[in-house]
Amino acid sequence: MVRGGTVFSHAAFRYVDGIIGAIVAAALVWFAVTAVNAPGQRDDPGVTLIMGGIGVAILGVALIVLVLRTLLAQATRMRDELDEVI
Repeated sequence: MVRGGTVFSHAAFRYVDGIIGAIVAAALVWFAVTAVNAPGQRDDPGVTLIMGGIGVAILGVALIVLVLRTLLAQATRMRDELDEVI
C-alpha cells in the first residue's frame, strides 16, 4: 500500500481491523491461559496477577492501534477534502 500510495484510502481499514482483531484474540487466549493456570497458583497468587497484568497490557496495545485507526480515518477524510479542493 505504501508503494502504491494508497495508505490513506478506505481499503487500509480492512488491514487495521484485522490487526486489532488479532491483538484482541491474543489477549483473550492469554486470559484463558491465565484462568487455566490460576488454580495451580494458589500458593503464589502473584503469578496470576502478573499474567492478568500482561493481558491488560496486550489490550492496551489494541487500544493504541484503535486510536491510530481513528487517526487514519481523520487523515483519509482530510485527504478526500483536499482532493475536492484541488
